[in-house]
Amino acid sequence: MAKLDPQNPNTVREVLFTNTSMRRWPEAAQWGERMRAMAPASLVAKIQSGYVDFWWKGDTQLLKSLVDQVPAGVDPDGGVTASRWDVAMLRRDYATAKSVLQSSSANELSYTNAGTTPKIFFEGCVYLAQADSVQAQKAFELARPELEAAVKEAPASADRHALLGWLYAFMGRKDDAIREGQRAVELKPESKDAVDGTLMNGYLALIYARVGENDLAIPLIESLLKIPGPVDSANYSITINDLKYRWEWDPIRNDPRFQELIAKKKL
Repeated sequence: MAKLDPQNPNTVREVLFTNTSMRRWPEAAQWGERMRAMAPASLVAKIQSGYVDFWWKGDTQLLKSLVDQVPAGVDPDGGVTASRWDVAMLRRDYATAKSVLQSSSANELSYTNAGTTPKIFFEGCVYLAQADSVQAQKAFELARPELEAAVKEAPASADRHALLGWLYAFMGRKDDAIREGQRAVELKPESKDAVDGTLMNGYLALIYARVGENDLAIPLIESLLKIPGPVDSANYSITINDLKYRWEWDPIRNDPRFQELIAKKKL
C-alpha cells in the first residue's frame, strides 16, 4: 500500500472525503482541520469541515461560521449561496434562507453532484418547509422544464433522473417521483458504484419519505446507515443528524420506526 503524503493537499482532501464516507467523524474532523490549515482560502475545506462537525455533533455553528468567512461576491457556480441556504434550512431559519436566495445574483446553484439546479427550486423548498404549498408549487413548476429537459438531454444520467424525482416528490407527483428515483438507482446501482450508487439510494429514500411510502423509506434508510457512501452536503445525505434535523424528513418523523432508527444509531 502506498504511503500517504500528509503534506499533499489532494491526498488530504481524498482522506477527508474517505473518512466522511465511512462516517469516521473524529478522523474526518482532524483531516478537515489539516486541509483548512494547508489551504485557508479553500471553499471545499471550509464547507466540508463545517458539515463534518454537523454530521458528528448535530451542531451547525461551526458550519455557519466557516461559511460566513467566505467573502461576499465569492460564489463559484452558486455553491456558496447553496451552502448558506442549506445552513439556514438546517437551522429552520426560513427567513434567512429566503434572504440568502434573494440577495444572490446567481440563477443556478451548485448543490448536488448533478451540476447546477435552478434557484427557483430552492425558493420552492423554503415555501414548502413553511407549509405554503401554493407558492411552493408555483416555484417548482418554474423549475420543472429545466430539470425535465436535462433528463431528455442525458437519459443515461442517474443524477439527472434522481434530481427530477426529487422535484416531483416535492410537487406531490408520487408515481412520477418514484419512477425517476428508481430509474436513477437502476442506472447507477451500488454494485457498480459503491459511493454514488448509495447516493442514488439516498435520493430514493427521501423520495419515498416525501410521498408517504414509509414502508419503503424506513428499511432503505436503515440499510444505508449500515454502509459507507451516502453522505453529502445536501438533503439526500443519510446520517443520523441529517435525519434528525432536516425538514425534508418531517413527513415520516412521527413514525415510531423512524424515531427508533435515529435513537439507536450513533452514526
